[in-house]
Amino acid sequence: MTLREYLLPEGDTRIIIVIGKGGVGKTTLSAAIATAISSRGYRTHIISLDPAHNLGDVLEEELSSTPKEISNNLYASELDLEDLVKKYLRNLGDSLKAMYRYLTVLNLDKYFDILASSPGIEEYATLDALMEIVKARSSWDVIVLDTPPTGLTLRVLGLPKISLIWTEKLIGLRRAILERREAIRRIRGDEESSQEEYKIPVKEEEDPVMQELKKYYEDISYLYNFLTNLQKTTVVCVMNPDRLSFFETKRAKDFLTRFGLSLRLIVINKVLRESCITDELRGVLALQREILHEVKEEFQGLDIMTIHHTNDEPRGLNALKALGMRILGE
Repeated sequence: MTLREYLLPEGDTRIIIVIGKGGVGKTTLSAAIATAISSRGYRTHIISLDPAHNLGDVLEEELSSTPKEISNNLYASELDLEDLVKKYLRNLGDSLKAMYRYLTVLNLDKYFDILASSPGIEEYATLDALMEIVKARSSWDVIVLDTPPTGLTLRVLGLPKISLIWTEKLIGLRRAILERREAIRRIRGDEESSQEEYKIPVKEEEDPVMQELKKYYEDISYLYNFLTNLQKTTVVCVMNPDRLSFFETKRAKDFLTRFGLSLRLIVINKVLRESCITDELRGVLALQREILHEVKEEFQGLDIMTIHHTNDEPRGLNALKALGMRILGE
């Protein structure tokens, strides 16, 4: 199924996730895809999740986290990673304080200051934003995500499946704790803590920790099922005709397959035209031919498109629309 055919059925919102190594032209091609889709009558929202925001430069617009109308049916926004981390920690703090309100002797705020710089926090903050995007998708026919470089993006896309596994384990552990509490209660009778007369829960339906774990498991399951639904979510991978891009794209394909996501299209950007090669670039051209051949061998069964190198990157809606129409196969 081509990218254009993926858009044809009516119904739920489609999400197109554009991934790729830094510097391959991912933002420009994301904007081109979104512009072309919107020109076909689909209400389209392109969202930049990349901390190094260039989407506004490509669209020649000042963007913020609030969707801005760029043209008919086309809206764009840029999400700030620092703001996402702050929001994620704020929500996490509120949840923990509600769940463990009887432990008022702990100053949880100081731990969140440390968490802000902890490994993995950016991935979870981005995942949280992705969850909100999916839940609020009904306003749009198509959402195009311009993502951070491949490493961070793949870690985020892998988190739902990983989170399901460890949340299921945590639910089992919490259930065992509650069972032991219940056994102790039967032996010793009900005891109330000295703080705010708080009664330690022993039943699942009374335990805020268990309820939070179950809610999180339900939310992550919802997101995972949406991302792995081949009719609703697809991935487009952008690469350049060089060795590092090829290796990174190969690893991305293997990762996406392992986590159940659909890679639909590979776009090879900045391909040199053989008729315009100077003597200095003949070695580059030989490597390019080799990479293009290896791409066809490695990614058999996937749509592959080449975009030729130009002196100027396309900017403005007309240039982006023309490029996007090519990518859609029109």
